[in-house]
Amino acid sequence: MKKRRAAVASKWRQLADEFAEQIRSGKLREGDALPQIRELTAAGAGSTTTVQAAYRALETEGLVRTVRGRGTYVRRQRRRVVRQSQARYQWEKDRALLPEADRIATGVTERETGLDTPQLEFHAEYDVRDATPEIADLFDVPAGTKMLHRHYRTSSRDETAPISLIHSWMLYSVAARNPALLDSGKEPWPGGTVHQLSTVGIEVGEITDTLSARPPTSRERDLLDLAPGTAILVLRKASYSVDGSLAEYSEVILPGDRSEAMYRIPLERWPTS
Repeated sequence: MKKRRAAVASKWRQLADEFAEQIRSGKLREGDALPQIRELTAAGAGSTTTVQAAYRALETEGLVRTVRGRGTYVRRQRRRVVRQSQARYQWEKDRALLPEADRIATGVTERETGLDTPQLEFHAEYDVRDATPEIADLFDVPAGTKMLHRHYRTSSRDETAPISLIHSWMLYSVAARNPALLDSGKEPWPGGTVHQLSTVGIEVGEITDTLSARPPTSRERDLLDLAPGTAILVLRKASYSVDGSLAEYSEVILPGDRSEAMYRIPLERWPTS
């Protein structure tokens, strides 16, 4: 029984991969209809259950959209983003020391997407909020402490759905040391958060990432234009100063069908005899 189940799973995955390759190579384009399930079963591609599983996988991966009563169609393909946290954060810190003319030339989003700044659309909203018990605990301050809350949304100009949604928190008393940090009109900030913190005397010494997955809220599903059943990745990023205190905390919402996290972790060598 186990072998039979493995074979069935392999067949639907293989079928899904064949269609995925045709879509990514451009052989199948936006709006093209995939064969009807009965056509594929008649052609020997597999049982109805096998083909349905393959189509569900393609939909979850954001490659197709099923229209009830009509069929399954290729979706507009979204830019995939690979987030390499270790290289990303060191690059940001090194860049914070550069003159503004160099910092303004390109940012981390441009670096990861391969897009130029004019091809991106940045949206930022700032407001002042009282720290919830959870946020207060992270910053080791009393609940109700005044916080600068920032909400970012970045999109490619040729796509409607954002690349990511970000909520960021900083102590208002810290951000207010530089009034420019309270102005959302200064975004996108050349040099990003690491440079922003440097303007108030904070050097980032360590960043921790915690990655998890969950179903999207209805608003997240609409904003990110996710297919039914697609999860989101939640990246909780904590930036600590060199003295060990939390300087900035953010939650990054990434669409699970077009985001990838890659970690390169050097390991210490064994002692030689």
